[in-house]
Amino acid sequence: MKMDRRKQLEDFFGGRLDEEQARELVVWLDTPDGEEFLSAEVLELWDENPKKNRYEEWDAPSLWEKINKNKKGYAKPVVLKDPVKPKRTTFRKWWAVAASFLILGFAGLFLFGVFHQDQAPIQLAAGIKSVERVNPAGQKTKILLPDGSTVYLNSGSKISYSEDFLTNRRIELEGEAFFKVVKDESHPFSVLASGITTTALGTSFNVNTFSKAAEVTVTLLTGKVKLNRKDRDNFLILNPGEESVSSLDQTIFTKTEVDVRSRILWVDGVLQFDQTALTEMVDELERWYGVAITVKGKPEHFLASGTFQDNETLRNVLDVLGSSIGFTFEINDKEVILLFN
Repeated sequence: MKMDRRKQLEDFFGGRLDEEQARELVVWLDTPDGEEFLSAEVLELWDENPKKNRYEEWDAPSLWEKINKNKKGYAKPVVLKDPVKPKRTTFRKWWAVAASFLILGFAGLFLFGVFHQDQAPIQLAAGIKSVERVNPAGQKTKILLPDGSTVYLNSGSKISYSEDFLTNRRIELEGEAFFKVVKDESHPFSVLASGITTTALGTSFNVNTFSKAAEVTVTLLTGKVKLNRKDRDNFLILNPGEESVSSLDQTIFTKTEVDVRSRILWVDGVLQFDQTALTEMVDELERWYGVAITVKGKPEHFLASGTFQDNETLRNVLDVLGSSIGFTFEINDKEVILLFN
């Protein structure tokens, strides 16, 4: 199927598709599957040795400038859901097609009158627009930012950043995300989440705002980050292996040493509970599987523990947890009931 889509795209640019075929291709490319297909191809090409092709001067920043210019300020992030990398082949011709497709900003599609971008970009000050990426429950995505940094966005989460990201590397986050930041000392990378700003030059860290206590958890894997609050002078420096749990109500920052790998298991598709309370477990399962869970009965002593892979079904997870903790369950499409005696 992938080879068929690649051939269709080449035929599109070669003028070998009739209007009906072109319309079907355009509609598909504007779906999540189409976006993932195109993103995976481009990201693989960026990983290849630039000496093997004549497009080595198209680094990420200059490519994004071209995309933004041709799309009149609206830029859709390069996104993929952690696909398995396809087998390496010679992509010179395909790179030309894929790059042309991105740079044109879908301009060629208007020749058929079938493409319409009805999502208006968010308007910021001085005419600068904002790019927003939202994950519903049950969906996790990997996003390549304009500067080459990578964001792993958890389900039930959202990020937004301005169109001029190359010179203003500031992201607003709701939910949870793991960041791998490309170093740029002239343009610090910052994440604003629930009033707490995390600033880094080149590092990898996780930010979690899922707590119902309005807390922000920042966990540092590599490099160094600085945490500060709006309208306050105090700040905290985190070193690798350290974590801070804070909120706007606190007067000072605190930090502890933690097992950082356990904090980012979700990035690798691992769902883990470690003496987890019922409400927290329910929230996590709802986000992970995109379901609504109702609890009936009164569990007396509930602490869930277990580790599950991303391909584990909800039914299997509940079977394991239910047998160890003492509940039964009912699943009706996206509605789940946990029954305690």
